[in-house]
Amino acid sequence: MPLKMQVIKGDYEHSILIAEIRKWMKAHYFIVKYSEDFRIAIDELDDLRMRFEFAGKDDVNYAFETGSEQISRNTIWLRLPETVYRYQRREHFRLEAPRGTRLNFKINDTYFNLLVINISLGGTLGVLVSLTREMELVLQKETPNMLESVELIFPDNNNDEYSKLTIKQCKIKRQQINPQTQRRECAIEFAEIAEDQQEQLKTLFYQWQRAYLKRRKRFMA
Repeated sequence: MPLKMQVIKGDYEHSILIAEIRKWMKAHYFIVKYSEDFRIAIDELDDLRMRFEFAGKDDVNYAFETGSEQISRNTIWLRLPETVYRYQRREHFRLEAPRGTRLNFKINDTYFNLLVINISLGGTLGVLVSLTREMELVLQKETPNMLESVELIFPDNNNDEYSKLTIKQCKIKRQQINPQTQRRECAIEFAEIAEDQQEQLKTLFYQWQRAYLKRRKRFMA
């Protein structure tokens, strides 16, 4: 399996193959061969770290970074990474929805309330609450291809008030019983949304994304 190797602080990028994997002093290393242009590219670098990218058997791209432990005899010893990053495969990036976000829709004359778990610009995943046996039968027998005039309700910044977006058409892509919670979950796609509502959703989504990244940065610090 070929890997793309890039020197992070240098000007070098090349496709390589792993020559072998070895264990030394309770650590595992993979060994790659290098050419003369690599030696020239790293000649004045104090900190030699490299980034590797490769495509897995699932046709998804992966990446990791690691440092060089030893360079000799046209080979580089690199410690196997503890973490390998998987590129986002979804068309729409999903975020954990702000607490209290919900989506309301109607089938015939029955109203449903979906407590949103995560959300993207293309849809939501949530759990149906206050669900009766009659409502479950409606979902099983009378679910339409499209849901009309769906309301997405979310908390404002102060969490004391709520705002609302209207989505012209939504489609239930999947519904299932969560084996752990025994509650019915629905994955819903936003099939059609007015331009002004789409722009408002984008604005909110990027606000939620910045807040999420800020929390993640504090957690990792």
